[in-house]
Amino acid sequence: MALVDLDVTGAVPRLSGRLPDPRYDTPHSGLYWQVRDLDSQRTIRSRSLWDRILDTDPKLEGQRFSTMTGPAGQSLIALSLNANFKTNQQNKRYQIIVAQDRSILDDSIKDFAWSMVIALLVLGGALVVIAVLQVHFGLLPFKKLRQDVESIRKGTASSVERSYPAEVVPLVVEVNELLALQQKSIEFARSRAADLAHGLKTPLSVIGTIAHELEVRGDHHHAAAIANLADEMHERIDYQLRLSRLRHRARLHMLRAPLNPVTTRAMLVLQKTKEGERLEWLTDLNDELDVDIDANDLIELVGIVLENAAKWAKSTVSVQIRKDGDVAELRISDDGPGIDQSNLKLVGVRGRRFDESAPGSGLGLAIAREIVALNNGSMSFQNTSSGGTLVILRLPLALARNDAESEGSSRPVVSTS
Repeated sequence: MALVDLDVTGAVPRLSGRLPDPRYDTPHSGLYWQVRDLDSQRTIRSRSLWDRILDTDPKLEGQRFSTMTGPAGQSLIALSLNANFKTNQQNKRYQIIVAQDRSILDDSIKDFAWSMVIALLVLGGALVVIAVLQVHFGLLPFKKLRQDVESIRKGTASSVERSYPAEVVPLVVEVNELLALQQKSIEFARSRAADLAHGLKTPLSVIGTIAHELEVRGDHHHAAAIANLADEMHERIDYQLRLSRLRHRARLHMLRAPLNPVTTRAMLVLQKTKEGERLEWLTDLNDELDVDIDANDLIELVGIVLENAAKWAKSTVSVQIRKDGDVAELRISDDGPGIDQSNLKLVGVRGRRFDESAPGSGLGLAIAREIVALNNGSMSFQNTSSGGTLVILRLPLALARNDAESEGSSRPVVSTS
């Protein structure tokens, strides 16, 4: 419109200059223009139209878009405008049309759509990666907390460190307070049990003195009854104290103790006792095995069973350690009088005793059963071909060394000297 020459004197419209886009001068380029004098119906057009005239209704006023057929039969989208120009001589009315091949627009839209698809895919992928990284790094403190709790479960730590983000610190504090409260409750219960035991031992000593005085006076019947009651109470107090020292553990609590050194240590101690000196000790400890049990509890367990075997053996105690799948098996046998077949399953049951010829209350084997039960093991009794008793202890093996290192577990150190 700016290039329309209003000073033209003839009936043919004229432009005062050329449009800057060279495609208007290239035949069938896809860009076209046309100016028509509505009074004379004379027309000028771009060179790109060649010999084609764009047809549109000249009566339509104002600006409007329409679809037309191009010089090569292609579809065009056109913008037409009827314009009135006032000059000093007369009014001129022109219809001005600018058209473009629709394929150019469609290709542009298609290119833009593909660019948008690629951009959105890249953006979506970036957002997914960022979300995954955010979740990963956001959960790292909880992964560390899980590892710290795992260390507590395995016994390598007693509390959770507090080097955590502020959002996780309240949880860490609660876990540590719960652990501290649990430990305090256990220590309190053990202390009260010890205090009660020590408080009862003094009256029991007095009762023992009274029994002795009755014995001196000749009241043998009552003296023996009182002495037996005092001895039984002493044994039960010792039994409860020893139980209170056992390590209670959760289902997944992992521990480690070497079976061979503990067994060797217990035998060396018993060989120096009066009963052990007279016995021949036969050992088969070829397998070096670590079992899933607290070291102190293992010492207590092995000591009880070996001491019982030494007490009843006539001349020989045999000890064998072997591996059976994922279980360590400790077999301790003696050549003593043995146990009646009907009572084998009742050995070690609290309060049951089948031979009164030897001193003791049978509570030692009851403690052994308690230890085995706490550590997911088993304890069984059999009569040997020589007439003695065979005790079979089966305890789960601890993790292999490489697995233990990957799990971060530690091995308790047990002295064998």
